[in-house]
Amino acid sequence: MKRTKQLCVGVAAAGIFGLGSTVATAIAHADSPDSSAGPSAGSSKASTPSAGPKARNRSATAGAVSQPVKSSAVRNPAAGVRKSASPAAEALSVALSTLGITPVVSGGGGASSTVSPAVGRSRRGLVMTATASAAAASNGGSVSTPPTGTPTHVLVIGIDGTNLSAILSNPDNVNLQALMTTGTTAASTMVGHTTISNPSWTSILTGVWSEKAGLFNNVFTPWTYDKWPTVFNQLEAADPTIQTTAIADWENIAQIAGAGSIPADVIKFFPKYNNSWLDTDDLVGQASVDAINGTTAGVSSFNFTYFVGVDNTGHEYDAGSQQYKDALKNVDDNVGDIMQAVNAWNSAHPDEKWTVLVTTDHGQVPWPTIRLGSDMRAHGFQTPWETTTFVIANGTGFTAGAINNTYSNIDITPTVDALFGLTPPSYSAGSPLMDLAKSDYTPLVPGFDGINQALTDAIAMYGYPDVATNIALDLRTVAGFVPYFVYSLFNGLTADMTGPLTLPIQFVGAVLYQLVNIPAQIIARLTGVTGNQIIPPDLWPYTPVPGVQPLPPAPPTATVPTPVAIAV
Repeated sequence: MKRTKQLCVGVAAAGIFGLGSTVATAIAHADSPDSSAGPSAGSSKASTPSAGPKARNRSATAGAVSQPVKSSAVRNPAAGVRKSASPAAEALSVALSTLGITPVVSGGGGASSTVSPAVGRSRRGLVMTATASAAAASNGGSVSTPPTGTPTHVLVIGIDGTNLSAILSNPDNVNLQALMTTGTTAASTMVGHTTISNPSWTSILTGVWSEKAGLFNNVFTPWTYDKWPTVFNQLEAADPTIQTTAIADWENIAQIAGAGSIPADVIKFFPKYNNSWLDTDDLVGQASVDAINGTTAGVSSFNFTYFVGVDNTGHEYDAGSQQYKDALKNVDDNVGDIMQAVNAWNSAHPDEKWTVLVTTDHGQVPWPTIRLGSDMRAHGFQTPWETTTFVIANGTGFTAGAINNTYSNIDITPTVDALFGLTPPSYSAGSPLMDLAKSDYTPLVPGFDGINQALTDAIAMYGYPDVATNIALDLRTVAGFVPYFVYSLFNGLTADMTGPLTLPIQFVGAVLYQLVNIPAQIIARLTGVTGNQIIPPDLWPYTPVPGVQPLPPAPPTATVPTPVAIAV
């Protein structure tokens, strides 16, 4: 009874602090991630005004990125150190324990966890670190051993917040459209699941829907991936010789790649560059080209390349704007460069060809919405614009020019597993795309025109979930925004701060965060999130970002000569 009263006090405090007064703000800004990384992060998802679309000067940055970057997070499997709880995290536990709030230890973990210092993954508090095999087994799955034979190369390209209709409607998106023409494409839907980036990318990179994984906002929770291994964990546990790489310009992706039992071999995170997400996407694209060119023949490899620019532009301008169109065209240009490298490799190594998968985490509404600061609520709810996604599969075994609308982005990790000869864990929500080939069909109209019409017709069929599900998901999004807002506020305050005030400010932020996070977790549970923990196992929410890359110097700003007065 006493425990119940304490939880009720927490719920009431949360309501006073934010749930009551910020509902309108939450609706306006449900997934406008201001700074979802740890305090060491140098950029944030849709957090600062972009310089906006401008003439691309790719040569200005390509040389700088093509050089090996010494600070990339490179896994050293032999190096393991014990990281105990920080003094601030311990003090936070003591402070919250006075309210009867005690962190719950996941599994059999002790008071510290084994991590690789090279990756920069920090587990402050009581968390479990398990092997991917053990984690899969505990969830009723298994990680099989891949067969020996021809090396496998798989590239997954993630384009955040991208509307398939925007790809189809612009003839300038020649590279993504070419992948459709030479591969199999789906206009898929994730209706009934949250349309927020961190939960959605976790689903894509684990094969487990976010409700089961316990996620509903953009706060990174490292313990999630101890229970639900990422595709990186699964591949590394099965065969440590597979070279795994993650390249991204959103902190959460780098953090996911660095989480779990065995993180990705190479993690590269690019903070916002030149005050432009388009320029930052160019850095990601060039780094991906370098990774493809640097592939070792005879050694299997898995690369995940992630672009944030389209999503952030949608938050700033809306998905129906010219700026959104330009950001997508910029990504298409980068995809073209990447595919040039892939095709060159395939020509030089015909027995080791790449399979390329392209997907997104959610769509965006193509009209202006309620704005908070520089950002708009572009997604997070259940309109068909937000729940419609896509998958493009290009490579051996996929039919050129085919449509298969049974594909889903939840199929990405099971597909990668199967391509490497692994049996996906039994708990996987998706299936290998190859197993869905019986649903392939070829449009009657040949070429891209037929593909375009077939996919457009499929998009038009998608609608809303039932009323009860719609209300529950909307409430979950609003509730999840409140702790995310508190986290982002204090994380942003301390991101570039040095000195004695950093830790006290973080401590205050952590206390306030948990005061609103715990009630939000209760609401999430009541609205269908089955895998979350009401009392998180780690009360310290700030997690460093692995693989932060040094940025090249900004290109010189063009100067306009001052007009000279001429006497006439």
